[in-house]
Amino acid sequence: MAKTIWISGDTHFGDARALTLFQRPFADVATMDAHFLEMLNRQIGKGDVLIHIGDFCGPMPEGQDAQIEHARKIRQQIRCKKIRLIRGNHDPKSERFTSLFDSVKDQMNFRREIGNERVIVCHYPLRAWRGQLSGALHLYGHTHGALEEVGRSMDVGIDCWKYAPLQLDHALDILAARPVTPPNGWVRRQEIREDAIRGENDPPAKNAH
Repeated sequence: MAKTIWISGDTHFGDARALTLFQRPFADVATMDAHFLEMLNRQIGKGDVLIHIGDFCGPMPEGQDAQIEHARKIRQQIRCKKIRLIRGNHDPKSERFTSLFDSVKDQMNFRREIGNERVIVCHYPLRAWRGQLSGALHLYGHTHGALEEVGRSMDVGIDCWKYAPLQLDHALDILAARPVTPPNGWVRRQEIREDAIRGENDPPAKNAH
């Protein structure tokens, strides 16, 4: 049976603040963790792959050691063998944490098999990304649905998808159906800075007399 690749992120396991910060409809953090685990294990097979877009566990009052230990306990309860983590701002830079995952990267960049579009996966939403003007697709998290999606970009965090993972191909199909920004060059949106240190060979400043 062919493996399926899934994507999700911004779970903030163990982070009680996430309930109010992201307006999550759970009575407490234990209920939130249990629901996320149920949704992951209900849909993702043991032989499938999960790309986690970052912030696996949120910060905890007890410190980083407690956060890593909680991450270890959560990872043991996720049945899929391979989780590829795209590091988020709350993911500890610790070997003990990194060892919980099949791979840990700051960004993922690959070509889609169907359509051959470039795909850029990053925890943070990018306003401009490699290949954007030629149809590249961008998947991100971090903002928990609070940022408007631009062009062929999509928030794949768990808050945006009924607190469940989605199939990677499904996300990419949605993006590939969106129009490509016309590759007609860059239109300047900012005035040339007037407060820069000027050299004698620089062009005259605007409104100079």
